[in-house]
Amino acid sequence: MTITSQTFKFLSTAATAAAAHGASTLLPGKALSLTPRAPMALRVAEGQAWVTLDAGPYGTGAEAGDVFLHAGQTLWVAAGQHAVVEPVGRERLQYRWTRTPVEVASTATPWWRRAAFGSPSVAVASDACCA
Repeated sequence: MTITSQTFKFLSTAATAAAAHGASTLLPGKALSLTPRAPMALRVAEGQAWVTLDAGPYGTGAEAGDVFLHAGQTLWVAAGQHAVVEPVGRERLQYRWTRTPVEVASTATPWWRRAAFGSPSVAVASDACCA
């Protein structure tokens, strides 16, 4: 007689849908360090993100600082720019980290300009908050 044991893993509907669309999860208390080689988009699918950006690969970027993103918001990160991403509070963060077409990345208004002046940007779905 052979006895077989199986372990089943159940995911929430939201987690299953997010995984199907290429979303990654960052748990509370964890941080993620990103330095893209090409322009990238960080889009929050669930939760809130605290993102700290450096001044870019040459240290001259005016985009350096802290940005807070909510679900549905996107932040463009330049090639070579270092970003540290953390979940806010005790909720998990689900996000997508995707490469952006060069023409979109080059025409996007910097987040600090949108936040300071409220100017709309075609390349960004909604504005980020900054500290």
